[in-house]
Amino acid sequence: MLDRTGALLALAGAALVVVLATTHRDVPRCPAGLIPLGARCCGDGQRLEQGLCVGAPTRCGEGLELRSDGCVARPARVTIGAGESSWKPPDTTVAPAGETAKTPAFAIDVYEVTRAAWSTCATCALLPPGDPGQAAHSMTRDEARAYCRSVGGRLPTDAEWLRAAIGEAEKRYPWGDPDALCLRAAFALDGRCARGALGPDTVGARPWGKSTAGLHDLAGNVAEWVDDGAPPGSAAVRGGSFREPDATSLRPRWRRVLPDGSRHDWVGVRCAYDR
Repeated sequence: MLDRTGALLALAGAALVVVLATTHRDVPRCPAGLIPLGARCCGDGQRLEQGLCVGAPTRCGEGLELRSDGCVARPARVTIGAGESSWKPPDTTVAPAGETAKTPAFAIDVYEVTRAAWSTCATCALLPPGDPGQAAHSMTRDEARAYCRSVGGRLPTDAEWLRAAIGEAEKRYPWGDPDALCLRAAFALDGRCARGALGPDTVGARPWGKSTAGLHDLAGNVAEWVDDGAPPGSAAVRGGSFREPDATSLRPRWRRVLPDGSRHDWVGVRCAYDR
């Protein structure tokens, strides 16, 4: 009798896990003030149309500005002091020597550049349609450079991006060592974490995944252009994106090299500033 009861409980637990996994996969986890719509976190009171959050929200998440056209991350910067970050490669038997990123002090945006922010640059390239709070995307590296210059900044160097993501001591992810759960990063939005993503999510919609320095979306949502770290004729991005099927690309060490001049809906920008 006890064996039968135990087996029934195990089956019930397994069924619950399946239900929870399916629910967790089909919709994103959104903070208070934002609601899950399709693969997006939109403002409370908005609706989803062709992958975009539209309509006037009645509430927004913490750190997001409540506007008549959406929930938009407020521009903010943090300063990263001069210093050095080091880490070991994942397989020390293949490459036993660690790597190091050393920089002078610099400032960097707390949030990825939003569509609303990009639209204020009259001389910047036109981007595909999007909603104001969504991460700007599909610009080339040169177009990203031009935007950052328009706001008094520049693209971060590869070492600066790494220092912002890693801090002084190596962590598995920008937020620390806990697993890359769907609530911490906008990734696998057409697979493990959600379904039907047509573009990146609202910037700042994963506050549980901010770095120890307070930077949002360093892992997932859109990968970000950096200003070096690639051979001539190529350009590098860091940070993974909403299209990644697994958490491997969410590690700060992850870097993808692309043809210079290319544009992708999963690549955006975050600006850095001299100090």
